Amino acid sequence: MIKEVADSLQSSETPVLKKIYDKNGTKLLVIGLKQGVVLKEHMAPSGAKLIVMQGEIDYNTETSSYRFAQLDIYDIPKKVSHSVVAIEDAVFLLLLAK
Repeated sequence: MIKEVADSLQSSETPVLKKIYDKNGTKLLVIGLKQGVVLKEHMAPSGAKLIVMQGEIDYNTETSSYRFAQLDIYDIPKKVSHSVVAIEDAVFLLLLAK
């Protein structure tokens, strides 16, 4: 599934999202962003963990910006508005739990 998302980036000008797991309130998503593509501002409804599988992204809030690359992990605080932009083609996992 992760490779499928990575392979689809070349032809996508929008975020590519696939659900890998969804059970008992826990979800695992794989998200791909082609270089320059933005995952628009949104809020995590619950605690979330971001794990970069390949590429490089900027994670932006109103007051901060963080750059993450392959194998970086970040705990996304819930109810904090943020966006993500791909600095280079990127694929990351998003683990959401209640």
